[in-house]
Amino acid sequence: IFMEFVPGGSISSIIHRFGPLPEIVFCKYTTQILQGVAYLHENRVVHRDIKGNNVMLMPNGVIKLIDFGCAKRLAWVSLNGTQSEMLNSVHGTPYWMAPEVINESGYGRKSDIWSIGCTVFEMATGKPPLASMNRILAVSLHQVIITEYTYLAIRHISGWFPILRI
Repeated sequence: IFMEFVPGGSISSIIHRFGPLPEIVFCKYTTQILQGVAYLHENRVVHRDIKGNNVMLMPNGVIKLIDFGCAKRLAWVSLNGTQSEMLNSVHGTPYWMAPEVINESGYGRKSDIWSIGCTVFEMATGKPPLASMNRILAVSLHQVIITEYTYLAIRHISGWFPILRI
C-alpha cells in the first residue's frame, strides 16, 4: 500500500497548534471538503467519518480527505435520499455523528453533510460540538436537542456553499 505524504498535517492538529481558524480560511477549506464529498456522493460513496482528523492539509492549501475505512458504496443514487439507499450500521466518531446514525434509523449522504457541519464548527471554535461533555452524554443530547435544528443549519450552510445540494 502506498500513501501520499501530506506534510501539512490534519486540520485537527493545526487547530491544536494554532487555535480556531479564521473565517476566511475555514470557508476555503469547507469549500474544498464539500467538493470532495460531492465527488464521493456522485460516485455513490458515503465517507461516514468526516472530521478534522480525517481532513489533511497540503502545504499549498489543498485539502485531502483521508481514512476511508468506514466508507460505504451505496447501491444506487437517489437525490431525495429514499430508504433504498439508507445504511443502518453505526460508523463514525460520536461528536461528528448525525442523529440518524446514533438512532440507527438509516442514513446516507445527508449524514456526511452533518459531519461536515460539525467539522466546520470544529474549525471555527477549535472543538467539535458538545466537546465539553463526555461522549455518552453528548450522544444523548444529540438526539434530544440538535435534531430539531439540523436541516435548518444545513439549508443555511448551503446558501454559503452553492455546491451543496440537498
